[in-house]
Amino acid sequence: METMEKLVRCELCGKNDEDLSLYSTQHKKLGRIKVCRKCWVKLYDDNNMVAGSSGSSGSSCPTCGL
Repeated sequence: METMEKLVRCELCGKNDEDLSLYSTQHKKLGRIKVCRKCWVKLYDDNNMVAGSSGSSGSSCPTCGL
């Protein structure tokens, strides 16, 4: 049986690595995307995220409450 590796990729810069941590955020123009830390910081600094919508582990989902 052939195993398939899950490709982890930042949706803004395209950086990929099996050990890359992604942050989920609500971009003002692109909607819900997953980005690397460097891109997340840039989005935050440029005020391109919808307020209160970002997070990684420990955040809650506004729709389902998880």
